[in-house]
Amino acid sequence: MNESFFYRDVEFDRTRPYVSSLKECFFENDFLTWFYKQVNVVCVTSQYTLVPAAVFQEKQKAGLLAFTFSSPEGRCLSNELKDEQAELVFGVDEDVYEFCSRSLVNPRFVHHVGPLLSLWKKQSRARLPRQLYVVLHRRRMDVACYAQGNLLFVNSFEYEHTDDILYYILYVWKQVGMDQQKDQLRLFGDVPLRNDITNTLRNYLQYIDPLEIPSEAYLMGPEVLQAPLDLIALSLCEL
Repeated sequence: MNESFFYRDVEFDRTRPYVSSLKECFFENDFLTWFYKQVNVVCVTSQYTLVPAAVFQEKQKAGLLAFTFSSPEGRCLSNELKDEQAELVFGVDEDVYEFCSRSLVNPRFVHHVGPLLSLWKKQSRARLPRQLYVVLHRRRMDVACYAQGNLLFVNSFEYEHTDDILYYILYVWKQVGMDQQKDQLRLFGDVPLRNDITNTLRNYLQYIDPLEIPSEAYLMGPEVLQAPLDLIALSLCEL
């Protein structure tokens, strides 16, 4: 497993259709056509919902997504979350789905929140206080709350300003009924942004800590530090 992690960040031209840039990137990197033990396509989207396994029906998942979002993506997919006894239902652009299905070898489409939930469930089991996990992306944030391994809340929010981040964190904290003096907030993301909001949040919350990369991830090599947390979590789940 040592030095096995390779990561490169590729930015697409936003003036062009996304699928066109995706095709160009694919054909410029022939290693994407190689055979692997498992090929995962990580879908990063705020269009998702969790459905209890007891009531989930495959034929109804598209309707569930359409009920939850006014303009769902063209292709509706789902991932089984065995630890949560639930299905994670999400939407993917139809053209992107078709291209990846044709071009990659037996790809598995994975929603980016799924690996994070698996990671946080394990981490929170060892902690008595409730944990609010927040991952900051560019203009989007993922939020989940756990109580000793039990998922209480999960959602993703889009934001424009720092105040939006503060609002969503404190809103979820209140909605879940977390204790300002005992429970813990764990933040992952851009360090300057994280430090900025931490300074303000300390006026309201007692325990705020950076969400660290799991120690076992460092065995995969130094490039793991450049990767998004969902990819790191997925890699650890695959081991």
